Amino acid sequence: MTAPSPVVEANSVMVQLTRLACGWSKKRLADEAGISASHVSRVESGVLPLAGKALLDYAQAMQCPPEALCVPFTRSPAEGTHFRANVSIAEWKRDRVWARANLVAMRIGRLAGRADIEPVFVLPELDPTNYAAEHGEITVAQVVRRLWRIAGPVRSMIELLEAAGVFVVVEDFRDQEIDAVTLRANQHHPHLVYVNAALPPDRMRMTLAHELGHLVMDAMTLVSPEETERRATAFAAEFLAPIDDIAFDLDRVSTRTMHELDELRLAWGVSVSSLVVRARERGILSEYQYRSMFRLLNETGRMYGPRPGVAQEDPKLVGAVLEQLAQSGYTAEELDDITLLTSTQRAALFQTARDTPATRHLAMV
Repeated sequence: MTAPSPVVEANSVMVQLTRLACGWSKKRLADEAGISASHVSRVESGVLPLAGKALLDYAQAMQCPPEALCVPFTRSPAEGTHFRANVSIAEWKRDRVWARANLVAMRIGRLAGRADIEPVFVLPELDPTNYAAEHGEITVAQVVRRLWRIAGPVRSMIELLEAAGVFVVVEDFRDQEIDAVTLRANQHHPHLVYVNAALPPDRMRMTLAHELGHLVMDAMTLVSPEETERRATAFAAEFLAPIDDIAFDLDRVSTRTMHELDELRLAWGVSVSSLVVRARERGILSEYQYRSMFRLLNETGRMYGPRPGVAQEDPKLVGAVLEQLAQSGYTAEELDDITLLTSTQRAALFQTARDTPATRHLAMV
């Protein structure tokens, strides 16, 4: 990757996103780059052009290629409805993950724009209120399952999302409080679900289904953040384990039959805590039994941490795009320029082998 021309100016959006992705304040960037905090503020606000030596100083401070700060890009908001997080988390941590998601989306957009991607499934946009005045999200989940011809347990949430043209990137967020960020497609990138690698497999599946619910429902209605979260959670539970399919087993759940929960978890790939919530919603458990069940889940180690039995899911779509481009004649150096990453960085981010010759055609599933 070559240095940009002295006449090339940085994109203020990319400067801010890169700084936030580092977890830095404006003062920290100023100190690292040897300039004033007011200089950073004026650059990020678009008042002061950033070019020449100053551009190189910024890039060196943030350890990125200078051209990465010059990419045309418009930030995608991580709306509260797409940001599953503990509300008490520090703002700079939320900003870091959001900015990182945008940078990942930028790179995927630059790859996808050069590839031939034909989704297997249509990603619908559905309004829950068109199906029922209350709890229409349950019907929406059933509609999507029928549209995608899903019968029984979902084998892989990542495969389904990628088959619908939604890119999934799994990375360690360095924070346990944040589950995922979903960025809706715009002119610069396709849909992206950026998910925390620290999640246990069953919780990751629920998170991915939750984010799918946002993509399907949120563009069609304007409701409160609390309501969008409630709807997405209900959608995810029904999408992964339809109540008509699990009702018989769920009706037998009690503090004396914990094995029923374990069997349902293994069969449907969902967390036991989500099953307990659904048992409460169906009136199977009283409020006292519900709380007792969660105490028991904590005492028996069923609530937190990885548990065997539910397979880990790995994204494949970005790797397939990289393989397609390699087959089309793109060199490793050209892929470096497109992604603004080295082969090693690219392999680490997208969980792919380092630019080896491709042996498969691009596939969505």
